[in-house]
Amino acid sequence: MQAYKGARTLFDFAGRKIHVECLKCEIRRRYDGDAMIARVGRNVVMPDLLNRIARGNGCFLNDAPTPNGIRCRMHYADVRI
Repeated sequence: MQAYKGARTLFDFAGRKIHVECLKCEIRRRYDGDAMIARVGRNVVMPDLLNRIARGNGCFLNDAPTPNGIRCRMHYADVRI
């Protein structure tokens, strides 16, 4: 887990849905916050969770070095995050 100053944790989304999407890969998913907490733990920061979700959906661009200009475009679809 990386340190993201001020990043919210998964615990903040207990009882809520987590919406993610990648328009490049045409992926749109909705996850239950409580189920995700049970699966990965409540202290996971949201940027790390996004990377885990992207990898779980078959995207490895989030691990790609930045100089190639190709980046994962997975993001949280809910602007309140």
